[in-house]
Amino acid sequence: MNESAKREERDAILIAIHQEYEKPTTEQIIAWIEQYPDYAEDIRAHAAVSLDWAARETGAEVEVSQSLLDRGFSNALNAFYSAQQRAQTEANVKSFQDLAAALNIDVVQMAREMDIARGVLAALFNGLMLPPIRRRLIEHVCRLLAITREVFDSALALVLSQPRFGHAKANAAPTVRARHCDEIIRDSPMTPERQRYWLEED
Repeated sequence: MNESAKREERDAILIAIHQEYEKPTTEQIIAWIEQYPDYAEDIRAHAAVSLDWAARETGAEVEVSQSLLDRGFSNALNAFYSAQQRAQTEANVKSFQDLAAALNIDVVQMAREMDIARGVLAALFNGLMLPPIRRRLIEHVCRLLAITREVFDSALALVLSQPRFGHAKANAAPTVRARHCDEIIRDSPMTPERQRYWLEED
């Protein structure tokens, strides 16, 4: 995302917070920071200004004990740390496409190597194959991508959360839907023998 797009996204988030809360509570601020960790500093600064404006408009002097301030600050630091850790973990998760690209291979080459219909593998890579995934398919993909089962599961969760539907037609939105692994294999153009191979569990 370029700088201009990031600024627009940040401004949209801050406007949404302003419209949602006149005087955001610590819990509300933390919730927004956890949802948008990249803009934690901006959210915190905006919340401070909002609270200051609200206090000036009412003319109220807010009395807060030092222990309450310390506890709130500690909670905010914990939330920032947790949000950063989650963001770092998510940044390290790679899709099947990224994992294959790192090895300079693609779906077509993998499908040929595995002797499986390209559409079956494409459904998996594009987040259109619902679990449970057949063990034999998992093992072959892990072997070709040189990944562990844990990495496979992370990649699967990522692509399922961001399915790719391909190009839409000019006059309609894409209508491809996610389907279960077995259904995709049975509907593939593979021979009955190859279908049975991928549906068997050794």
